[in-house]
Amino acid sequence: MSDRILFLSNGSICYDSTTYFIDCISEELKAMGWEVMHIRLDKATQKDKLCVLADEYDSQPFDYVFDINTKLDAVCDDSGRYCFDRLGKAVWHYILDHPFYHHDSLKVPLKNMNVICLDEMHKKFVDETYPHINSCIVLPLAAKQAEGGLKPYDMRDNDLIFTASYTDPDMVYFKAKKQDSENVDFFNTFTQRLFDNPELTQEEAIRQMYPGISGVQTAEKLQENFMADVYIQAAIRQEIVVQLIRNHVPVKLYGHNWDTFLTKAEVLMKDNLTFIKKFVKVCGEVTYGELPAIYNNARFSVNQLPWFKAGIHDRTPLALMNGCVSITDGSTYMRREIPMDSGVEYYSLDELENVGEKIKSLVADVGSMKEKVARGVQYAPTVSSATPQHSFAEDMWSWKHWAVEFVEAAKEC
Repeated sequence: MSDRILFLSNGSICYDSTTYFIDCISEELKAMGWEVMHIRLDKATQKDKLCVLADEYDSQPFDYVFDINTKLDAVCDDSGRYCFDRLGKAVWHYILDHPFYHHDSLKVPLKNMNVICLDEMHKKFVDETYPHINSCIVLPLAAKQAEGGLKPYDMRDNDLIFTASYTDPDMVYFKAKKQDSENVDFFNTFTQRLFDNPELTQEEAIRQMYPGISGVQTAEKLQENFMADVYIQAAIRQEIVVQLIRNHVPVKLYGHNWDTFLTKAEVLMKDNLTFIKKFVKVCGEVTYGELPAIYNNARFSVNQLPWFKAGIHDRTPLALMNGCVSITDGSTYMRREIPMDSGVEYYSLDELENVGEKIKSLVADVGSMKEKVARGVQYAPTVSSATPQHSFAEDMWSWKHWAVEFVEAAKEC
């Protein structure tokens, strides 16, 4: 009998990505002989539907339940029993950002909860903070190659792209300042500590500020003050594009709300107004399914990690799978797992004021970058011509590889 997995979701996040990820995973598991079902639950009726699902589970017996970025773990029936426990199967909870965003789910003492993280320090935090969790693994997001294969590097239409949503850091800052005095003090101290020490994880910064604090207290503190994380990411993202403009590096911006940034930049950066109007292009929102083709038509992409110090997020795998140089801040995981000179170039958060100049020099060095990105897509472990090349990108960052790794972990639980 084949293995059976039930995917549950209750909405999506930016670019319709959760549905896209579930579809990609489902496709690969089906190819491996698994039976797959995906049920979408709206938040207003999720309790009722989960209870019905539990009541009728015997007629739809699955071996695994899988959700991405939801809070379904905490849903109870009228008797107070967790619906996931009533299903009686292993639950896999895939979290795409820091565990503190998922504290309300992770603290639920399900009988067989398993967690997938994108960062090795996140796994460490989960292991230490939530001892009831059955298992926790690190399995980064994968990526697809554009349909039709790789577009030749020299024939790509775009030099530099940046795919990300824009949040105005000034608006976040003003909102944070309206909190009570204790949270304002925390916001000021915490954000400055991370700006000054970008190698720190968020939980390490908390422990420096509050020696002896527990993991649960750390998660609650970060959860209560989530705007600090939002502000840090927004400020860095804005500064990257500001530095590109100051160094006159043309860029195409894909994602939500970049028109707001341009309106702001045209007022505050009047010396660069001509360049902004001609060379900074806002391309609007796109779905996640459109991104492979966008990366396949660009020579370079800018990436900004979430505050991951030992992990990787989706945009660098997207670049590697599509022969596009990824210019990114780094992590211990990335520097260990991605070979040197294979299409990933790092900038430093310590020297963010130099990121524009660095990117400008990389974009100008197209010949060298073409060779490096080719090694990232088709990487040979030796220089011997007798040794057949294998696809490094496919081996590491494809959804097929992801599915194989997940199945191995699921079978061990």
